[in-house]
Amino acid sequence: MTTLVCIEADGRRFDVIAERLSTGFREQGKYHFLSVPGAGLYIDDLPLVVGVRDGEGVWSWSPGYFAGEVCAELVNGQGEVLAIYRLDVSPDSSKVGRESFERMLEQIFAFDPALLFGTESAQFGIGSQGQKTDPHLQYSRLRRHGDQLLRALRQVAARPLVSLRHERAWLPAHKVRRLDRQSLHQVMRDHAALALLSSEAVTRPSPSEVRFDVPSVYEDQDNPANQALAMVLHEVLRRCRQVMVAFERLAASESISETRSPLAPRLSRRIAYLESLHRSLRKLQGVPPFCNQRRQQVTAAGLNAISAHPTYARAYRFGWYVLRAGLQGAAQDESLWITPTWEVYERWCYAMLVEQFQQLYPELEWQRHTPLQRDDCILWSGRSDDLQINIWLQVSCPAVDRPPYREFSSISRQRYPDIALTVRRGDREHFIVMDAKYRSSRSAVLDAMASAHLYRDSLRWRGHRPHCALLLIPRGGAVPALEDSQYRRNNSVGAVAIGDPDDAAELVRLLAEYWAETPSSQCAADHGYVSDSLSCC
Repeated sequence: MTTLVCIEADGRRFDVIAERLSTGFREQGKYHFLSVPGAGLYIDDLPLVVGVRDGEGVWSWSPGYFAGEVCAELVNGQGEVLAIYRLDVSPDSSKVGRESFERMLEQIFAFDPALLFGTESAQFGIGSQGQKTDPHLQYSRLRRHGDQLLRALRQVAARPLVSLRHERAWLPAHKVRRLDRQSLHQVMRDHAALALLSSEAVTRPSPSEVRFDVPSVYEDQDNPANQALAMVLHEVLRRCRQVMVAFERLAASESISETRSPLAPRLSRRIAYLESLHRSLRKLQGVPPFCNQRRQQVTAAGLNAISAHPTYARAYRFGWYVLRAGLQGAAQDESLWITPTWEVYERWCYAMLVEQFQQLYPELEWQRHTPLQRDDCILWSGRSDDLQINIWLQVSCPAVDRPPYREFSSISRQRYPDIALTVRRGDREHFIVMDAKYRSSRSAVLDAMASAHLYRDSLRWRGHRPHCALLLIPRGGAVPALEDSQYRRNNSVGAVAIGDPDDAAELVRLLAEYWAETPSSQCAADHGYVSDSLSCC
């Protein structure tokens, strides 16, 4: 295996060893790998271009806004993989520590695994249960287990299981080896056969002219075990086609973003792999035993036969690995491409707020809704006779010239606030907007406050502007004035540090006290600011 030499921006060098987890990489860092003659380097299916640094040929790479494990592949001129490397990318130290970030991932995973679906290079360990899936997860499983499935199916085709089939056939006399009772009954009714067998017959017919009904045994490949594998092969082929179509649609609809890694540059290699796997599996589908099955089905008899045969069991196991859905479970035997770090924090804030509201109001009937086809728009709603709490993730607020969506609108262009909270208690209504920013430095927090002001002034719910717009940040202390409760009362905007579930619990408690004590929300809604007598968190 070839060992890569990585050079950091400050010139420090360290080795990256194949198959081992290599640490030392950081979000938004700049790294150079000494090039290997005649080879190419792919990181998450994206080819790196060879450049020159201090007179040496290097591959340059900068992780985007993500943290986690990244796969790098060294390939030769024919595209064959020479070595695989595991690169561990840490989050930016100015945001939260590595342990805190990993804890966020685990808490999101426990709350709703679908919130981690993404296309970034970094991957997060996942389980194998549940029903959540998407094209990226399906491709990940095809890429991880497809080649092993192909090898196992080829071994099956080389030595397939056969069943002995019994049937009766009419054979000429010279091919008959044995006569059973049914054959003798037929002979007694056939004068030509009696004449051929009788030693006293005056004339005997030619043996080739007389046929006997005799039992025969032959090997048949149409059996439950082969039917089950034929079914698996068919479904994996269909999965390959589905993922290819889905990738092409995703690339066509992808919008350019400075904070997301583009999918389109990776697609050519991913689709090339899927097409190669599809061709190989399609070729197998045309050879015995897979082409000799009258039906494709999985039965108890087939599973019993498969479990007793190591080669068949291996092929079926890898087929199940490819086709299974789900992100839940304790087994961390796979990985999933996740969202950018800033989106991880955004969705972690949403998950923590929902969990804390559910704990504070257990008497409400809580339900999860996905009102739009967009995967990133989620609504958790809690209801009782006198209280309704709606917590939105990425709700759509249409532009001023479009009809409102679920009573949300914008007086300027269309906007998607990270978290929108609406509360109805009796005749009182409350509307609070939260924008999660994965930043903690002074300049970053001050810059991010622009979105809080923008949401406070432009968004509307049932014709009212938000009572308060809060900026959620992972760590406080950079701008203490923005975190002061009096500042939030006076300006209806402010920053709140949320770095763990306890912080989320404290924010939810303050929000609950706010609308429990507020005598009327109409005045504040009409003017856009909370009066001094009200406590905005």
